[in-house]
Amino acid sequence: MIEQAFKLFGKHSFSNAIFYSNENCLRFELAEGGSRTNQFVTALIKAREILDELFSSIDKVSVCIAFSGERYIESKSQFRELKDLGIQIPKNRFMIREWVEDDEWHRNYLVFDIDIADIERFLFGKIGTELGISPSFWFDIYFYNTELGVLAHPYDDRGMDIVGPNKNLLKKTYDRRKHWLLDYDMNRMESWFDSI
Repeated sequence: MIEQAFKLFGKHSFSNAIFYSNENCLRFELAEGGSRTNQFVTALIKAREILDELFSSIDKVSVCIAFSGERYIESKSQFRELKDLGIQIPKNRFMIREWVEDDEWHRNYLVFDIDIADIERFLFGKIGTELGISPSFWFDIYFYNTELGVLAHPYDDRGMDIVGPNKNLLKKTYDRRKHWLLDYDMNRMESWFDSI
């Protein structure tokens, strides 16, 4: 299950700052100014709208939860946060652990399918973590569909990266949501998508 995704998107797409290790990638700015509540709400709304459009043709999406550690018990508190968000890890799941030489730690991948409607629970928990909103978790989270050829990585309230070989779908998202793209990286995105 995860091996197919690693092959399609590249293993570097299941790490941090995937925008800088991929071409034809989108980087969205999520939170806006104001109070922590306003930042959270605007980030949640934007992320949900983008993902609803991106995955509009399917009913289910694969989710990958990635985290470091020798044993899952080390992340027990984070799994409790998932439970508090109403997230149930299904029995039909795939797990893999690998040694990351550069970081000198194990990286764990927990992969399973969810209904599109359940994306919001994960977004709530991921977007809320840096803002002190609870329940929330620090796990890395990735939503993807290998048939669509697209992967989304909301990294916190500040932003979300989207990558994949489906350049047409990314271009549509780029055109529809250009006003939400991160200004800092706009030149790079324009060079990739304005010529299509």
